[in-house]
Amino acid sequence: MRRDVRQDIKMLQVEIINDESKIIEFMHEGKYDSVKKCLSRIESDLKYLSIIANGAPIDKSEDRKIMDFLRIHYENMRNLSLPI
Repeated sequence: MRRDVRQDIKMLQVEIINDESKIIEFMHEGKYDSVKKCLSRIESDLKYLSIIANGAPIDKSEDRKIMDFLRIHYENMRNLSLPI
């Protein structure tokens, strides 16, 4: 049986926040390969969250919260990126 879409959205949001915390730890420890993996996973999760949210049967206020979450965490991802 398919899980509720809201559960999927919440799970992705929690994973994204956890990965952001891991990135900060990895940067302090100098584990840049792990940082790159987390950034890649965050990017993938953000894209998937966007796809789910666009097709989800949710009301306007929930949609606005998700769009704000996406905007904030895309910005966080950009700020946490490693210099080339």
